[in-house]
Amino acid sequence: MQLTKLEIKGFKSFGDKITINFNDGVTAIVGPNGCGKSNVVDAIRWVLGEQSTKMLRSDKMENIIFNGTKNRKPANLAEVSLTFNNNNNILPTEFSTVTVTRKLFRNGDSEYRLNDVKCRLKDITDLFLDTGVGADSYSIIELKMIDEIINNKDNSRRNLFEEASGISKYKVRKKQTLAKLRDTEADLSRVDDLLYEITKNLKSLENQAKKAEKYTSLKAEYRQSSIDLAYYKIADFSTELERLQTQESKVQKDAANAHQNILNAETELQSLRQTNLEQEKNLSVQQKTTQEFVNKIRGHESEKKIKNEKVKNLQDKENRLNLDINSDKQQLNHVLYTIKRLNEELFDEQNKLDSLKTNLESDKSEVDELRGQQQSAKGKLDLFNKSNAELQAKIYKLEKDLAVFTIQKEALLQESVRNSVDTEAKEAELQQFNSAVTELEGRVEAQQLQYDSANQLEEELQGQISQCQANLEELKAQLAKDLRLVDAKQNEYNLTKSLVDNLEGFPDSIRFLKKNAGWKKQPPLLSDVLFCQEDYRVAIENYLEPIMNHYVVETQQDAVQAIQLLSDAAKGRANFFVLDAITHSPSAAPAPNDNLMSALDVITVDEKYKALCTMLLQQVFILKHDNEKELDEKLPALGQVILQKNGRYSKHHLGLSGGSVGLFEGKRIGRAKNLEVLSQEIKTLNQEIAKLEDKITAETARLDVLRGNSQKELIDELRFQLNRLNNELITVKTKQEQYQAFINNSQARKKDIQEKIESIESDLRIAEPQLQELRQEKEQSIAELSTLQDQFHEIAEILNEKSTAYNQENIAYHQQLNKVSNITKDLEFRETQKDDHELRLERNSAELVEVQEALRTTIPFEDEEDRDLIAMYEQKIALEDGLKELEDNYYADKQKINNLEDALTQQRRSKEQSDFLISEIKDKKTGLQIDLNALKERLSVEFNIELKDLIDREDAPEITEDQATLATKCSKLKKQLDEFGTINLMAKEAFDEMNERYDFINKEKADLIEAKGSLMATIKEIDDTAQVQFMFTFDAVRNNFVKVFRSLFNEEDSCDLVLTDPSNPLDSDIDIIARPKGKRPLSINQLSGGEKTLTSTALLFSLYLSKPAPFCIFDEVDAPLDDTNIDKFNNIIRDFSKNSQFIVVSHNKKTIASTDIIYGVTMVEQGVSRVVAVDLREVA
Repeated sequence: MQLTKLEIKGFKSFGDKITINFNDGVTAIVGPNGCGKSNVVDAIRWVLGEQSTKMLRSDKMENIIFNGTKNRKPANLAEVSLTFNNNNNILPTEFSTVTVTRKLFRNGDSEYRLNDVKCRLKDITDLFLDTGVGADSYSIIELKMIDEIINNKDNSRRNLFEEASGISKYKVRKKQTLAKLRDTEADLSRVDDLLYEITKNLKSLENQAKKAEKYTSLKAEYRQSSIDLAYYKIADFSTELERLQTQESKVQKDAANAHQNILNAETELQSLRQTNLEQEKNLSVQQKTTQEFVNKIRGHESEKKIKNEKVKNLQDKENRLNLDINSDKQQLNHVLYTIKRLNEELFDEQNKLDSLKTNLESDKSEVDELRGQQQSAKGKLDLFNKSNAELQAKIYKLEKDLAVFTIQKEALLQESVRNSVDTEAKEAELQQFNSAVTELEGRVEAQQLQYDSANQLEEELQGQISQCQANLEELKAQLAKDLRLVDAKQNEYNLTKSLVDNLEGFPDSIRFLKKNAGWKKQPPLLSDVLFCQEDYRVAIENYLEPIMNHYVVETQQDAVQAIQLLSDAAKGRANFFVLDAITHSPSAAPAPNDNLMSALDVITVDEKYKALCTMLLQQVFILKHDNEKELDEKLPALGQVILQKNGRYSKHHLGLSGGSVGLFEGKRIGRAKNLEVLSQEIKTLNQEIAKLEDKITAETARLDVLRGNSQKELIDELRFQLNRLNNELITVKTKQEQYQAFINNSQARKKDIQEKIESIESDLRIAEPQLQELRQEKEQSIAELSTLQDQFHEIAEILNEKSTAYNQENIAYHQQLNKVSNITKDLEFRETQKDDHELRLERNSAELVEVQEALRTTIPFEDEEDRDLIAMYEQKIALEDGLKELEDNYYADKQKINNLEDALTQQRRSKEQSDFLISEIKDKKTGLQIDLNALKERLSVEFNIELKDLIDREDAPEITEDQATLATKCSKLKKQLDEFGTINLMAKEAFDEMNERYDFINKEKADLIEAKGSLMATIKEIDDTAQVQFMFTFDAVRNNFVKVFRSLFNEEDSCDLVLTDPSNPLDSDIDIIARPKGKRPLSINQLSGGEKTLTSTALLFSLYLSKPAPFCIFDEVDAPLDDTNIDKFNNIIRDFSKNSQFIVVSHNKKTIASTDIIYGVTMVEQGVSRVVAVDLREVA
């Protein structure tokens, strides 16, 4: 496959369409900064499907469309096309030339096209998958990508290896399969959730269905029992109603008799009440007089009683005051005695308190002095204890260090013995690995020879297949070309024949004459007589346009006959050339100058019509060479006509005419002749097509035979075996290196152990004398510590005794202080009591004098009031005797009235009882009616049964159960029905429907589990295949990397590629080990910029050796290199350009000079990039 052409229009700075053709070798893209060189690389990356605006150096995709300049408008479309020659069938398509096009419109629309057929981005990606060509493949390298490869940014190294090993398609398939697996697992999860919900609901619906079924059965039983019970109740209602009506008639009769007795008793009672009323008035007057006199007596008695009470109260108060005065005098004497006694006690106790205070202050001074001595002794003791503790810490530290040194020495001695034993074992195993490596290298070499031999045969076979496919493509292309050509010729023939047969574009008169059987001659038109070369048809047709539709007839009679037919049919007019009218054949006029030729020289006409054509065209000339100035030249001579070759204008002696040329001009001349030519050409082309189809059939058969001889399966098997052996070899070599490293480390460790033991022994010799000195110093300090402790304890004992005595005296002092305080408070209280008693004696004595005076003024008036009261008592007795007589008469009549009222009340109660019974009977009748209506309503609502239907029913049902049993049964059934709660009567149908859904989802779950197993198997198969293919490529690239690296640096320099996780190569990172010029960097980032570039270049070309890319693009990759390294860089590009195309964007003069073709990118017009090509091979 070869990149042949890049076409850019409206992309970034390329406002005009530019085309860059690529050939074999190295092509350089050069130009000053900012001219748009890198835009060429961006265009290639973009057309291959790049979606990242960052990689295209833009903020958004719309910015890649040409944005215009101050003299140009912005473009509405960015379009880039990349053309490949698929000569080796690397691309999976039958076309030998493949053109990929990408368009982006300013409104945001975009499209991809493959050989000018609209397609998807996925189609483009799939087309270039594992070919080494792609927007992010190792075929397009920028300077910044060098650092990304070195730093392994975003796993860039791994991506390069995956592209080179061709496992990208496997990763895509695995990604798609994993996505399907995730979808399947999600579907399984959803199905499990659905099954869980359905199972839960299914159980509930099943219970509901059973409950509904039981409820329906109970309700049917309840209905029948309720109907049977209703028959009993209807019979009871009828019996009870008859009994109540009989009772009502009897009670109504008793009520009427009671009413008459009430009327008689009320008349007699009215008369007695009138008499009794008069008696009541007389009695009231007498009672009033008697009561007034009694009230007067009571007034006198009340006044006497009040005065007696007042005297008694005064006497009582006098006695109380005398008692209070005597009591207060006694208490006052007691208080005065107590005050005297307390004053004496206070004097004695105060003297004791002063004595105790003096002794306490003396003891406190002694205790404070002893405490100071104790603090001083304690400070000395603490300081000595601190010093002693530090000494003990030093001793402990030295003892610990000695123990540690001893343990370390023993551990090192044990490790030395163990190290020697392990080293001997590893050396024995290393011998076995050395033998295994030798054996495996021999097997790998033999397997590699078989693989190379099979591969060489396959390559020869593929070469034959490629040649055969190329021949086949060439034949198919020629066949397609011939088929298109024959189609075009056939279409032209059909169109021309249709125009001839149907006379398209001709007037009605012509069509009429052609189709009229009355005109038997059927002469040709002038347009059919002439036939002209293609280049001159438009010019000749435009000149002869006015007479193109003239008939050419033999005689004048033929013309007259046609005119008569047109006149009779009213079909318009026609024109005729009469051949008999031409008596001689004129000769063509000579051309006026060398740039003109006669029109007769470019037409072909039968001899019969030659004289006519000569007369029409003898003064007509055609320009041989078009000249812009010709149109401005003077007009030709009289009778001459000059035609421009393509018919754009014509000139004659009076003027000129011209303008644009129509699409269908030049198609009318020589249609009949053209049909004959086209028919012959179509026949010839069909014969060629038949021959090509035979050749294609033979070549296809040969291709099938070649493909049948392919050894790809054998190569795959050999590759698998080779990879397996290489993996075994790598594993054994890794273990060999690990064991050798272990032995080297063991020897180094043994030496290190010996050095450490010697160091520990030296430390022990120093530490032991130091410890002995410290122990002696500690023994001396113990005696001094004992003396200080004795002194401290002696002072502490004295202080303790003095403190105890001081505390006792302090307690006695505070007790005496409290005693003095209590006596003082008691004395103050007694003084207050004394004052209170004296005040109360004074107040009571004054009040006693007032009471004695009141008693002397009240006692003399009591005897006179007693005599008036006795006379009033005698008058009261006479009034009460008269009142008693009136009362006896009044109450005798009142008793008669009461007796009569009692009898009347009894009669009324009898009447009310009868009325109550009547009302109760009516209520019972109403209750019966209500119960009957309730029964009717319940039967109607619950069972949709009318009571009237049960009553009117002639054949009453036979009821086996009695009424009480039925009532109990109905009540029990009703209670059971009520306890059911909400009933879903549609539960059975819902249960059946959900059960069916449950079975369906279970089946889907089984299908999903089977699909999941299939996907897991597919993923494993993809991983196995990809791992074999990846490891094969990795080993090849690893070997190539060493060769290329040394070619760029020195032969003695070392480098390597290492998988960080050999057990998982598909996900393992790839480390680059590079030590150029004898350096030993700890990290590859410690290399210089040029060394990094050459290292990355070595890796890239190692990949190209393993899987060559059809083309490689380097965008200013050589910028960090010096002149020496530039030569190395250019040499390796020149070597690899034999098998791949190289496109280098560079500023370096040496790089530019080493290329074959240079495309210079310039900006002649500011903001618009243009391209100029220079082929250095021609210069050389």
